[in-house]
Amino acid sequence: MIARVIPKTGRRRRRLLYVEDHAESVALVEALLAGRKDLLLLHAADANLGIKLARTGRPEAILIDIDLAGMSALEFMKVLRADPATETTPILALGANAAPAAIVKALEAGFFQVLTKPLQAGPFIEALDFALEFAAVERSEQNPVPLHRRTPLKESR
Repeated sequence: MIARVIPKTGRRRRRLLYVEDHAESVALVEALLAGRKDLLLLHAADANLGIKLARTGRPEAILIDIDLAGMSALEFMKVLRADPATETTPILALGANAAPAAIVKALEAGFFQVLTKPLQAGPFIEALDFALEFAAVERSEQNPVPLHRRTPLKESR
């Protein structure tokens, strides 16, 4: 397991899990996120480790190379969708095939969004921020916190 730590701020950092087997691609994402003090980047070099990190690290979003060796990104997603702990985590797919049919197929399979290689900074950050907003809403709906605590009124005698 490799965890890349982006410097802390006063708030709790959100976690992005990147499942990627090429060091150059990981370095690019690290560089793109270097200024994001609100994020902790977790990295898994294969899908099996990615599943373990998704379950234990509870990332708010996942970015996966759609062309991983071993387990396919579709199988990876199916495993996470079957687990209540990760069933709503947005999974962004990253692949080299920019053909509209391939993108539609990935979206129909359930990926939150599809990004194409070479990864472009603007679209990546926009997609990531949207996924993080979605995750925040999903988690707040699953674990509603009351705005204030109500205490029962004491009876007066």
